[in-house]
Amino acid sequence: MEFKYRARTQKGEAKEGVVQASSRTTAISALQKEGLFITSLKQAGSESIWQKNLFGSKVPVKSVAAFARQAAVLLQSGTPVVSALEALAAQETNHHFKTIILGAANKVKEGGTFSKALDGYPKVFTPFFTNVIKSGEASGRLSDSLSYLADHLEREYELQSKIKGAMIYPLFVLGVFALIFVVMIVVVIPNLEKALSQFHEELPILTRFILGTAHFFSSWGGIILMIVLAVGVFLAFQWRKTEKGQKLYHRWVLKLPLKLGKLFQKYYLTRFAENLSVLINAGLPISEALKITGEVVGNKTYEEALVRVQRRVIRGEEISASLKDFPELFHPLVIQMINVGEETGTLGDSLQKVVSFYQGEIDRSVDGLSKMIEPILIILMGVMVAILVVGVFLPIVSVEMGAMNM
Repeated sequence: MEFKYRARTQKGEAKEGVVQASSRTTAISALQKEGLFITSLKQAGSESIWQKNLFGSKVPVKSVAAFARQAAVLLQSGTPVVSALEALAAQETNHHFKTIILGAANKVKEGGTFSKALDGYPKVFTPFFTNVIKSGEASGRLSDSLSYLADHLEREYELQSKIKGAMIYPLFVLGVFALIFVVMIVVVIPNLEKALSQFHEELPILTRFILGTAHFFSSWGGIILMIVLAVGVFLAFQWRKTEKGQKLYHRWVLKLPLKLGKLFQKYYLTRFAENLSVLINAGLPISEALKITGEVVGNKTYEEALVRVQRRVIRGEEISASLKDFPELFHPLVIQMINVGEETGTLGDSLQKVVSFYQGEIDRSVDGLSKMIEPILIILMGVMVAILVVGVFLPIVSVEMGAMNM
């Protein structure tokens, strides 16, 4: 169990952190042996709801990147690992991440390695992260490894932001249309129906269709349909978390229309090249680097392909020759650059050139996609709004024209 403590040293200095112990008594004993006078001790995770992170316990990539960058600077200046971790924890504003850093500091203090301490938090520090740290410890270049990781995570964050940015605008437009639709159904159309009922005229087909749609969505039939759709979406998200669901979803993502599939393919190729490059430059064996890259690339289709590539590399084949069996996943440019890197002994640098190329391609694809989707969404939204407006005002115009002819 983890216990959070506040204490004073013999010199009266305030100190706080996390200690691993089997019980409260054991935790007190361990702290007292360090010469600390305990002022507060409670089990981690027992804080009130007001102290908890209401938005979940996930640590953003940006925060992990900042942690790696600052840790690299502290270690380069000669600061011991434990002191560096405690200093980083003291300035961390994310309560969950702060607890993790303090927990890692205590594990190192107890005699564990830095990589082993981080290995206990796989949801924050991935196998990719901890293996690069482990390689840095083995080579005596821990601060350099942390700098590699910081650069990598910053590029990863920027890449994810570009992909998310390309998706936000279409979702925003669809959300606005959904809001307009709800306002029309709930507010405008019921009031319109009351006004039209006074004229006792037969309503146009379009108006009757809109009124019928409004009646349906405000009746039990519409409510049941919305519940069924909500349950269907929930079950789809749950199914997507299963092994089979992930495989089918990741295969489908690569085949999306409107060049979205191509964009995601470039994204995964960039992640593949970036992760493999960092691991190779950190000194990991090729086969192990391929295994870890497959686990963190973020797509089951690519992961399965890289598992097969790893097996062939272990048997003595080159990476480039193995990748040729997956032309739908790995572009000829990627295979050619890897082949050049293998022949010249500069595989890590060749992969970084692949990363630079595809980052430019992603920028151009995102810009092109935005320019293509924007007019399509505007036209669709304009047509839908026009149908609603015409359906609402057409009967009013018909009544006025009838009155003028009388």
